[in-house]
Amino acid sequence: MPRPPSPPSSVPVPAPSRAAGVLWPATLTVTLGTFGGTLFLMAAHRLATAVLLGTLMALALCGFEALRRHHRAALAETERLSVELARREAHAERRDADWHSYLAEQAELMRLELEHLVKQRLPAAVRGLEVPPPRPESAALANVASDLFERVLREVAEETEYQEECRRLVLVELAGRVQSSAHRIQATVTGLTDRYPDDPDLLEATMQVDHAATQQARHAQSLKVLCGEWPGQQWQKPLALVDVARAASGRIVDFQRIEVSGAPDLAVTAPLAEPLIHLVAELLANATEYSPARTSVPVTVRAVQKGAVIEVDDGGLGLDAFRLGKAKEIVSGRRPIGLRDVGEIPQTGLAVVGRFARRHGFQVDLSPSPYGGLRAVVLVPVEALDRPVEPGRAEPGAVAARVGADLAEGVRELVEGVEGVVLDEGAPEGVPGQLGHAVVLPRPSRSV
Repeated sequence: MPRPPSPPSSVPVPAPSRAAGVLWPATLTVTLGTFGGTLFLMAAHRLATAVLLGTLMALALCGFEALRRHHRAALAETERLSVELARREAHAERRDADWHSYLAEQAELMRLELEHLVKQRLPAAVRGLEVPPPRPESAALANVASDLFERVLREVAEETEYQEECRRLVLVELAGRVQSSAHRIQATVTGLTDRYPDDPDLLEATMQVDHAATQQARHAQSLKVLCGEWPGQQWQKPLALVDVARAASGRIVDFQRIEVSGAPDLAVTAPLAEPLIHLVAELLANATEYSPARTSVPVTVRAVQKGAVIEVDDGGLGLDAFRLGKAKEIVSGRRPIGLRDVGEIPQTGLAVVGRFARRHGFQVDLSPSPYGGLRAVVLVPVEALDRPVEPGRAEPGAVAARVGADLAEGVRELVEGVEGVVLDEGAPEGVPGQLGHAVVLPRPSRSV
């Protein structure tokens, strides 16, 4: 990565050698004196020898001069090489310092990015959430390290997704087996009831077994919904919303505590009947669980400008503002909850409600209830209603007769089916029978 240049350091230049400046003049002086004296003494006796000696002296002087020049050139080259060596040593020291600084900076960036990776990015990848981007300061990190971090995240996300899909398929398969077992139990007890219709003790026992199997099937279906699977059941005819609430009450433990009232002339379309029943059943289960044991749970159906609403009130302690805000996000579908988010003690009711609301367009909201607990309001939009009627303009007699006839036809169609329906002998024609306080509606057919 580009780095700012370091300021050049001052390198001392070695001064010329003082010995070299004195040596050569002294050598020349001694040489000239020696040759001059010798030449003077010999010139007095032998002229030819003196001339020869003078010539040799001149050649020696020339040789000394040449040696002096070479020596000076060698000194200059030595000084230049010394300066170059000093410069290179200084440059090497600067580069070494720069590398130490660069490595220290990279180590700090990598430490911070690793901390961000472990605390923020890896948990998001493991949970299947959107992975946060790297820290902006990590743009200066080496490309090799950045690519390695991204590769680790990709591999972790892929492996987590694979493991999650494997677990999801296993849970869906197990939930399907539980559901099939519950349906077989219901078919068996229905057969016993048909075989011994006059035995009141057997009727009471089969009612309890059938009800327990219904709970089992609902819990299994909730598990499948959290795994992304949706009910395969479908009703053949539109179902009145009051009967939706009664059918939902038949799928919870404390069905005797549910009190349904409201407009009987509002019906939901057949494809949305089963999802709406399951959604309301989860709300009723929560309401009965958090209300005092001996209190009733009122359920009201009424028409509104945008469709119809089903209101469920409980008499519990309610929720504080923070928990209520989180619960509203969950039931509305704005915050989808999966299996990994339900906690060690699974709280699946609101999560299932949010899944159904998000998929089918129901609007679900929570607010404080006049009874002291919470009020859950389910808005069924106009397009999901069968022949929606404006408030105050309904034709109760005609609509009730049509709904009753449709229910009676559904009973006749399904009474011979796998799961069957048990009706009170004294129930009026076209109205679902009652077992104690529980209303038993025809169960939907399961698509293959």
